[in-house]
Amino acid sequence: MIVLISLMMVAGSLVAGTTLFRWVDDQGRVHYSDQPQPQAEEIEVAEPATFNNREANRARQQPTLRNPAAQTETSPARDSFAGYEHVAVTAPTAEQVLWNLGSILTVNLKVRPALKPEHKFRVTYDGREIKDWPASATSYQVRDVYRGTHTVAVSIVDGGGKVLASGDPVTFYVKQTSAQN
Repeated sequence: MIVLISLMMVAGSLVAGTTLFRWVDDQGRVHYSDQPQPQAEEIEVAEPATFNNREANRARQQPTLRNPAAQTETSPARDSFAGYEHVAVTAPTAEQVLWNLGSILTVNLKVRPALKPEHKFRVTYDGREIKDWPASATSYQVRDVYRGTHTVAVSIVDGGGKVLASGDPVTFYVKQTSAQN
């Protein structure tokens, strides 16, 4: 069962934005496929939350800024978000349901181009900064993650703590199998 869930998580990241089909066989086993099956329900796999510099550039050209606090009336908009085109939480994915984590969550990040040596990631879990996140690590295990609704977000900051670029926050759900079932 754990192998199946792991494979589904990997497959989910590969087929984001596509339609899958889910069905239960006569033995009660759950199956997934990208091909329709008799008695299968259709499942839409969501795209992961990302930061896209092209959208940010368009926003800067319009009167309303993405981050009004980053600009005063006389200062220019931030320059290309310090050269970063993309920063995002890639795992967990938006609206993902995770089962039986054992209180440990692996969070993966993606940044393009690579993180500059003078910058670091600032990752938050449920609105609080993960203080022991290694500055340039793109993957880390967060402990004490229990059932419920949670949010992870990433920003890139300079040595003074100024936010240079941010990805969209990712909301995900942790569930536990009930001992009563």
